[in-house]
Amino acid sequence: MTTRILVVDDEPDVEALILQRFRQKIKDGAIDFLFARDGIEALAALKANSGIDLVVTDINMPRMDGLSLLQKLQESEGNVSTIIVSAYGDMINIRTAMNRGAFDFVTKPIDFLDLETTIAKTLRHIEFLRNARQCQAAAERAYASLSRYFSPNLAQRLASDADAVDLGGQRREIATLFTDITSFTALVETLDPSVLGPLLNEYLTGMTDIVFAHDGTVAKIVGDALHVLFGAPGERRSSGCLRIGPRRRL
Repeated sequence: MTTRILVVDDEPDVEALILQRFRQKIKDGAIDFLFARDGIEALAALKANSGIDLVVTDINMPRMDGLSLLQKLQESEGNVSTIIVSAYGDMINIRTAMNRGAFDFVTKPIDFLDLETTIAKTLRHIEFLRNARQCQAAAERAYASLSRYFSPNLAQRLASDADAVDLGGQRREIATLFTDITSFTALVETLDPSVLGPLLNEYLTGMTDIVFAHDGTVAKIVGDALHVLFGAPGERRSSGCLRIGPRRRL
């Protein structure tokens, strides 16, 4: 995958020097560079080009300097990492830049070997963050799906640990429960759907809350019927008897 880097600097020779230094990686398709002359052009480039992974910006520029650009990036919803370029003696501004979210810095005159090393280090950090976000998103999707059938604690464990359940199977004693509503078919034939829907949802929500409170698993829901397991796929950790309540006709 090609890494896109936006270089923001008003010095006219910077673009040529960078393109020369990184010519092989550009030719191989590993890196794609975009260039802007100040913060205003940089914001326009970020808006017009999706997928920019890294911004390398000077501090001292006309119209909008690098510190103001950093402030704008910090206020935005994007997750663009930034490397600051400034004079060696300008440590006050460099420190301000780091406090505004810059990941690293290089000093002028630019040592292009140092710049290349810093870019490589920053890209490794970006890849780590990207993988972490993908893992978090996958875990959140898994939890949202699993929470329909498993208790919150078990759903969290299953979503965060792929080895929490032995997919090869195991032998254990479990309890199983089948429930349904008495004369539900007759009820369906007499009630309006606008009344029946909320009634059924309230019943199923209440039942699953009770099941989850006892570390049970909702194996299947068919209409008004629930098939519930206790002791699978996770161990039942709660104590006490399961109390559904007195049987009554709806």
